[in-house]
Amino acid sequence: MPSAFPHFLSPDELTARRHAQVTTFLTGRGLEPGWLSDLMRERVGPGLLLLTSSPVHGLANPTSDLDFIRIQEAAIDGPRISTKIFEDGHHLEVVSFSETELASNLEELNRLAALPAEQTVAGFRAWDKQREPRRKQTERIVNGIAMDGSAPYLPWLPALSRVWCRAALQTAVEQVTHAALAEAAGETRGRVGYAYNVLLHLMDGLLSHHGDVYTTRKWYALRWTRLMSEGGWHDERLQSAAAGLERLRKEVHTFLDPAAAAEPLAAPLTELALDAVRATGTARTVTVSVELTGRVKAFLPGAAVLLGQDSGVVLPGVATESDLPLTGAPARLDELSALGAPAAAALLRALRAGAARLRIGYLDEEAGR
Repeated sequence: MPSAFPHFLSPDELTARRHAQVTTFLTGRGLEPGWLSDLMRERVGPGLLLLTSSPVHGLANPTSDLDFIRIQEAAIDGPRISTKIFEDGHHLEVVSFSETELASNLEELNRLAALPAEQTVAGFRAWDKQREPRRKQTERIVNGIAMDGSAPYLPWLPALSRVWCRAALQTAVEQVTHAALAEAAGETRGRVGYAYNVLLHLMDGLLSHHGDVYTTRKWYALRWTRLMSEGGWHDERLQSAAAGLERLRKEVHTFLDPAAAAEPLAAPLTELALDAVRATGTARTVTVSVELTGRVKAFLPGAAVLLGQDSGVVLPGVATESDLPLTGAPARLDELSALGAPAAAALLRALRAGAARLRIGYLDEEAGR
């Protein structure tokens, strides 16, 4: 469990900033906290009311939704469906959870934050199949502002930051792998599509590491621009990683030019991802391996078919499972560029078809950062 508060503002300062942002938003809509509390109590019952999402993060505009989460004492069974309220020209939504299930989620958040990175990400990805509130709603609760201006669940921001950071970094590493395979296979435009995903998820990882955790993807770039303007980096390693990301963010579109087809893109993406993994203290380096979800079967001369549980794909040049790269010993992320075009193309086909999946490993993890 990380002990240091991740944001460059103190908990009290961050709460005050978010309360001011919420107050500005509500005033602009002609709404008062007391009136909202009374309305929600009348429509859905008593409980702790939290305003969430864009108003809390200072990203709301005049047409932004009013999204609330209510925490009640009594138990709740079954799936959650938000209650929509239309009052005086305002559209409000509220979803309710019990104190007991929220306490269980916050305990799970602390547990995942204390695990090795690979296990943290596995728990994060399994969360929505097993738990209420779901990941998005748990994030909203930790960041939420109550009607009295307090942030009652902000003490869980360090754990939230670590878990969300690791999940974002692993997604970025997976996208780097796809970009490297696409480049090795000769896909000059496909690699750029993966590159944009890499940049977005690295932004999210570094933002989350610095306490700016918000699961809505459309706000990644705006939040990143704000963080770059404010600074507040924990140390020079993180500042350097962010500067490298910002440089490539401004240049990545140039790789769509046919004249840049021979220019390497996977190498700078790999370097960026490893810089972020190291700067956040997640690990010293990263490995990649592949797990097949089905069996390779003979199909035609010079080709096999990989049959997964719900999918299949023809793999030219593959005769047995061992012909697919990375299905044996893991390789370091920076070793993927050594793959030949046929092997990279075959593996990329298998991954895209869902007949294989990536396994990301972390070496020399740095505890306590």
